[in-house]
Amino acid sequence: MRKRLMLSAAAAVTGVLLLTAAGVAACSVATREAASLGQETGGTGTEAGLDASADPSASASASASPSVVPATNCGRYAFTKASTSTLRAAKKKAFAFYFPPYPISIENKDPGSDYWAKWTTEADRLASGTKQGEEMLDRPLTRAPLSGNWRQKDFETEIRQAIDMGLDGFIWEYHSVSSDARWTQLPAMLAAAKAVDPGFRIMLSPDLQQGANSTQASIVNDVLKVKSEPALYKVDGKIVLAPFYPERVAVSFWDGIRTTLAGSGVQSVLVPIFLSGSPNVRAAAWNNSVYGYSLWGNRWVGGSDSVRKGAVEAHANGRKYMAPIAFEDTRIYDGRYWESSNSGALRAMMEKAIAGDADWLALITWNDYTESWVAPSKGRGYAVADTIAYYTSWFKTGKRPGLVRDALYYFHRSHRTDAPYDTSLQQIAMHIANGDGASNKVELLAFLSAPGKLVIKQGGSVSTKDVTAAGMVSFAVAMVPGTTPSFELQRGGKIVQTLQSKVPIKAKVTHQDMMYRAGGGTACGGKA
Repeated sequence: MRKRLMLSAAAAVTGVLLLTAAGVAACSVATREAASLGQETGGTGTEAGLDASADPSASASASASPSVVPATNCGRYAFTKASTSTLRAAKKKAFAFYFPPYPISIENKDPGSDYWAKWTTEADRLASGTKQGEEMLDRPLTRAPLSGNWRQKDFETEIRQAIDMGLDGFIWEYHSVSSDARWTQLPAMLAAAKAVDPGFRIMLSPDLQQGANSTQASIVNDVLKVKSEPALYKVDGKIVLAPFYPERVAVSFWDGIRTTLAGSGVQSVLVPIFLSGSPNVRAAAWNNSVYGYSLWGNRWVGGSDSVRKGAVEAHANGRKYMAPIAFEDTRIYDGRYWESSNSGALRAMMEKAIAGDADWLALITWNDYTESWVAPSKGRGYAVADTIAYYTSWFKTGKRPGLVRDALYYFHRSHRTDAPYDTSLQQIAMHIANGDGASNKVELLAFLSAPGKLVIKQGGSVSTKDVTAAGMVSFAVAMVPGTTPSFELQRGGKIVQTLQSKVPIKAKVTHQDMMYRAGGGTACGGKA
C-alpha cells in the first residue's frame, strides 16, 4: 500500500434519513448540496443541556414533540442540478485523484469476506501484529459479486458517481511497472470511460516510484502506449501530464520527457502536483515548463486560504491553477491526522477555490482509504459527494445554486479526540501533525428552502438554532459521549424532516478512530 507523504483526510459513516411522513420509507440517497463556512443564512442558536447560559425554553419547546408533516416536493437534490452537458461545457473543470490499488472490489468476492472486509476488520489487523486496529476505517459502497468484466463494471459505477458530482474526469496515478495495478487497470478504466460517457476524461499522473527511480524512457513508453485513447484528457490537443511530487527530480527530467514525446509526434503539457511550494516559490525553476500548477494541499480550515493564494499566484505567473480540495486526512498506519472541523475544511477550500478563480479542481483523493477520500462510501454514504456536487455546480456556473427543497446532513466522529483508549492494543497515539487544533463537535449541515428551526438531540441534551432565511447553514455543538445524535428541521411548530445518525458517540474505545462519519440527504429520493 502506498502511504502518502503529505496530508489529506477521510470521512464518515452512512446515516439513514427518516421521512417525516408516517409510513414513508427512509431515504439516505442524499442531496447534492454543501455548505459555506459557518452560516450563509441568518439565525440564532442555543445549546440546551450544554451551555449553562442557554435559553431554557429552547429545550422545553424542542421536547414538546411537535407533530409531523408529510414529506412533499420530493427530489434527490436540494438544488436543481444543471445537466451534465451544461456542466461539461463550462471552462472550469473538476477532477478527482484516483488511487488504483483501492477499487470497489479487489477480487470480486462477497463483501462480507473479501479483502476490504479484512482491511477494515479490527480482529484481522490485530492478528497481523501491528496493534493499530483497522488499517482502513472505510471502504467503497459494497455490491454483490458480478459476472463478466466486473473490473470495468466497477469503474463504470465510479465514473457515474463522479459525473453525478459534477466531475469531468479522474487523475489516474500510475507507476511504470508492468505488474503494478496502477498500470494494469488503466485499460479497463479507459474502456469504462468510453462506455459510460465519451466526454469523461482520464488525466495521466505518472508517479515516480519510491526513491524517484522511474526513468524518462519508461514514462515516455507508457504515454506512447495509450496516446491514441480518446478518453485521455487533453488541452488544445496536447496530453496533460500531472505527476504527483514531481520535485523529487529536476524540472529538466520532465522537460526531457515532453521533448522525447514531441519527437514521436505526441504533444503534451505539464501540470505538476507539487508536494509543497506555492506557484511563486516554484515559478523561477518551473514556470517555463508548465501549463499550470497544483499542490497536494493542506486539510484544515485555517490553511484554506492557500487555495485562493495559489490560484492568484499561478495567474500572476501566466499559468493555470488546479486547486487541491479534500474532506479530511486520517492515517492509522503512522498515527497522524489533521483536524478538518467536520465538513468545515471541505467547504472552506471549495469557497477559496471559487474566490481565487481557480481553473480546475483536484479532489484529493477519490479513493485512497488509508488517508483521504471523497468517493461515496460505506462510512458516509453520499454526504460528502453531495457537498461536492453543490460546489462544483457553483464553481462551474459562477452562481451559488438556489435551494428548491430541504436537505439535512450530519458530520461527526464516533468519539471525542481525548477519549480513553487501550494503550496495550494501540501502539501509536493518534496526533495532529500540524494545522488547527482538535475539535469535538456534532455538525448538522442544513440546506433550507425556507426559514426554520434546526434541532440537534444528544440524549437529554437538546440544541436549537433559528434560521431566519432560506439557504445553507452549518450548526455545530459539542459532542455528548454515550449518546447517538438525532436531528430535526421544524417549521411552525411541526417537524418537517428528521435525521438519525447511525454512529453512537462512545465514551471510551479500544482504538482511536479520528475519521468523520456522515449521512443524510433530502426527505425522499429520486432525480431533481
